[in-house]
Amino acid sequence: MNKNIMQNDVSLVQNGEMDINDFILKYKPFIYSTIYQFRGGFISDGDELTTIGMMAFAEALDSYVTNRGSFYNYAKLVIRSRLIDHQRKMSKLNANEILMSENNYETEHHNNRIETINAISNFNETEDSFFRKEEISRLSEELRHFNITFSDLEKLSPKKAELRHKYIESAEFIINNEEVLSDFLASQRIPVASITNKVMITRKQLDRARKYIIALVLIKKGDYSFLSEYIKL
Repeated sequence: MNKNIMQNDVSLVQNGEMDINDFILKYKPFIYSTIYQFRGGFISDGDELTTIGMMAFAEALDSYVTNRGSFYNYAKLVIRSRLIDHQRKMSKLNANEILMSENNYETEHHNNRIETINAISNFNETEDSFFRKEEISRLSEELRHFNITFSDLEKLSPKKAELRHKYIESAEFIINNEEVLSDFLASQRIPVASITNKVMITRKQLDRARKYIIALVLIKKGDYSFLSEYIKL
C-alpha cells in the first residue's frame, strides 16, 4: 500500500476530482486488511465487520483534515475505533440477554444499570489505551527517521522544570515559524543559532537535548493528543 498515493487520492476526492465510491472501492483491500488485523481471521463481503469497516473508512474521509497527520494512519485509527465500539456493544447485548433469562425484573434492572455503567467505563478505558498505543507506534516510526528511540528520550528527559520549559520553548519556536519548521524537516537539524537568539538556552544545552527537542516538535506538529497531554504541550 503506497501511503503517498493514498494521500494524493484523498486530496482528489476532497477537491471533487475523484468519486468517493471509486476511492472506497480502490482501498477496499486496505479496509479488509485493517479489519483482519483487528479480528485475526478471514473476512468476507457479507461479514458485519466489513460493513462497519467500510462505513468507518467513509467517516474517516469525511472528517479528515491534513493536520491530523497521514490519512493512512488516521483511517486505521477510525476503523479500529469503530470495531472496538461494535465489539463492546455486542458484549453488552449478550450480557443483557443473560440477565433477561433470569426473569427477575428488580435484579435484572439493577444489574443492567451496573452492566451499562461498567461497559461505558471499560470501553472508554479500552479506547483511550488503544489510541495511546497507536500514537506511540506512529511516533516511534517518525522518530526512526531521525535515528531516535524512546530509550534515548528517557535518558534525555530533563529532571528540572526550568530546563524542561526551555526545551518546550525551543520546540514551540520551531513549530510557530513556518520557514524554520520547513528547514528543520528537510535538514533534520534544529536551528541552534535561531533558537539561542529567541530562547534563554545555551548552545550546549541545545546540543545535549537535540533528540528530545526533535521529539517535542514531532509531537506538537502531529496529531498526538494523548502524548501532548502527557508532556503538557
